[in-house]
Order: sequence, then structure tokens, then C-alpha cells
Amino acid sequence: MERWMTIKGIELNSEDALTVTGLKIQGSALTTYYHFLRQYTTPAQRTFFKFILALRQFLIPITSKDNLWNRWYKGTIYQDGRLMGVHEFSNWLNEMKIKLIDKYGKESISDKVKRQNLLNKLPL
Repeated sequence: MERWMTIKGIELNSEDALTVTGLKIQGSALTTYYHFLRQYTTPAQRTFFKFILALRQFLIPITSKDNLWNRWYKGTIYQDGRLMGVHEFSNWLNEMKIKLIDKYGKESISDKVKRQNLLNKLPL
């Protein structure tokens, strides 16, 4: 969003940047946007960067570690009632392995554990 506004020539410290942000977002982020507008009434307080900080307070990113670990443990070869292909499921396991890193940036899941998870979740 920030990069797009910079390309379009919208000053990020202006209230226009906040208005454009309000037009682009949706869902719970839009609720946070309206709450932010009610809370901060003066134009000096209403900036794009302050809104992003407020957004961080109220929203939990989808890539939170607990959510990712939960998806790893509950992951199954069945998706939306249909059997996913073995290659597709293997790619999903690889993606999860890449996302699940420790605080030092190293992988938390070894190749052996990934293969074992693949074998355990295959239907008989």
C-alpha cells in the first residue's frame, strides 16, 4: 500500500494517504479504520503511519506462529471435502516448513519430520 501510494505521488504524511487507505481496506481492518477516525479528530493526528501502528494493535497477523503451528498439526490431505494430490500436499508441507522458523531464522522442522508427517497423513 505504501509503495503504491508513493508511485502515485500521494504524500504519506497527508490525510489523503489515510483516505486512500480507507478506500482500499476491508473487513476487520476497515472497522479499525473507522475506530481510528473517531479516536483521532485533528488532521495532525490522522496520518497513515499512525493508522498502521493502530492497526498493529488490534489485528493478529495470519502468519502468527501459533496459527502456523496449529495448521501444521491439523493439516490433512483432504481439502474442502476432496482428496488433494500427493504432490500438492507435499508442496503445502514444504511451504509450512519454510514459514515455521525459530527466532534465529533457522528451520524448526527437519526434512525427516516433514516426510514422516506426509506419510502419517496419507490415506490407507
